[in-house]
Amino acid sequence: MTTTLLAVENSQTMRKVLEITFAAVNVNLTLVSSGTEAMNAISTLPVNIALVDVTLEDVNGYDLCQQLKAQSPNTSVLILSSKQQPYDAARGGQVGADDFMDKPFDSQQLIDKVTALASRAPAPAGRPAAPAAAPARPAPAAAPPKPSRPAPQAPPQPVASRPPAMPTQRAPEARAAAPAAPPTAPPTAANTAPTASPVGASTVAAASGQLADKLQGLGLSQAQMEGVLALSREVLEQVVWEVVPVLAETMIKEEIARVTAG
Repeated sequence: MTTTLLAVENSQTMRKVLEITFAAVNVNLTLVSSGTEAMNAISTLPVNIALVDVTLEDVNGYDLCQQLKAQSPNTSVLILSSKQQPYDAARGGQVGADDFMDKPFDSQQLIDKVTALASRAPAPAGRPAAPAAAPARPAPAAAPPKPSRPAPQAPPQPVASRPPAMPTQRAPEARAAAPAAPPTAPPTAANTAPTASPVGASTVAAASGQLADKLQGLGLSQAQMEGVLALSREVLEQVVWEVVPVLAETMIKEEIARVTAG
């Protein structure tokens, strides 16, 4: 258990010396400079040992020891006296001081005194140890389980008789497919000749005249010429578009040859 140490010293130099002295010791050190700060600290901290300077600015060291003991009877108090202010054993005994140490002191001797006080000091008042928890009541013994009755076995159910197999019905034969309807004759193309445009009609008429002259020049008979000219208009137009350019070229060549020869 770590010891909580409260040092009350008005000298800043001595507070530093105390800090260095207990730096390597397993204690929780709290440093204050007055009696008022000391009383505030002991009211909030479980102080095991208090080091009290005999000469403080706001209170005498013996009086502060008496106040600390009244606040925390189990806290051990060590008075820090000096050559100029030697320890008063009678007064120390009256206020309940546990020990003293003259300044300047040997660091190890002070550590030994604090260790000795910590080993015999009871727990600080106002911080009682937590009471031991009451033993738990033993749980009542559980009643032995009742033997479970065997579950009644279900009577065997009669095997259901399979229903008589139904005679397999033959699928009705597919009806003979209805005879396919005779294919409809494709619509005949209209024999009506397309109406020729005025330009096409004049071209055909001109071509017919030229073709008649040419056919006559080819030595065809009158019946043959009438057969050619009796062709349908559609055939005649096709002949015009295919033959006329060739005839025109032939006629131009003949005309050039005639002019050249003349």
